[in-house]
Amino acid sequence: QVSAGRMVVLCAVVMIVIAAVVMTGYQFYTGRLVVSASRFSVVFRDFLMEAYEKPVADISPEDLARIRYLKIEREKKYRFTYSYEDYYDYPDAARFEETLHTIEIAGKTDDFSPTNVQYFTGLTRLELYTGGWENYVLPEGNVLQGIVCVDGMSKYGTPQFFSAVNPDTLKEVAILKANERKDFSFMEDLRGVERLVLSEATLEDGTVFDGFEQLEELSLYYVVMEEEDAAAIIEGLLSLPSLRRFYIEGKTAWYITKEQWEKWEENYGNRIILERK
Repeated sequence: QVSAGRMVVLCAVVMIVIAAVVMTGYQFYTGRLVVSASRFSVVFRDFLMEAYEKPVADISPEDLARIRYLKIEREKKYRFTYSYEDYYDYPDAARFEETLHTIEIAGKTDDFSPTNVQYFTGLTRLELYTGGWENYVLPEGNVLQGIVCVDGMSKYGTPQFFSAVNPDTLKEVAILKANERKDFSFMEDLRGVERLVLSEATLEDGTVFDGFEQLEELSLYYVVMEEEDAAAIIEGLLSLPSLRRFYIEGKTAWYITKEQWEKWEENYGNRIILERK
């Protein structure tokens, strides 16, 4: 038998223990919430909560790794196009498009942090159309096979972006609207790719392609070269040992005389498909 006084004390102790457990659990949850929220900028946080339909604290690294394809654009809003399917498992583009989801998030530039891409560890293809690709941070130990980015020079850029690629998986890269780029030292990190697209860049010579021993397809769109240098630069590109397809479009393509182009077709035609427009 327990006296009434002892019963009151016992109940009080039980209530204190329960309250302590509840408080600890609440603090743990809110702590997780703060930590999770602090990882993501406002725009990424809102995107993730809408995509996964749960609080950001409940979104695990395993959840993030499920996203295999991610495209980020910005017009009036930030637009995230993503898929849980692997882009490279779908040779039929129309079928892959059926797997895509799109979410638009309103936000200022200060509400968006490109470093947040580092948390999407399962990506096999990443497309960045927001400009300033140097500001992005790739996932550590990523399995990316393809990267598309718009140059968008930024004084805060970090040239380590491409140094984080996985040379064992990366197969194709497209660098678009690179008309303001002066430094191409990052190309050293892309020497293992098989397909490369470059648009609106200025090439003073062909040395930026030195070491591209595995390059099979090269497409140049409105790339600028001096007229007197164009033939020598292109000749060097056609000498790349693995090249199977060469495409060039724009004014530079027509710096090449008909006779020179026919000579290349004769010399390389059995190995390389040459196209110009």
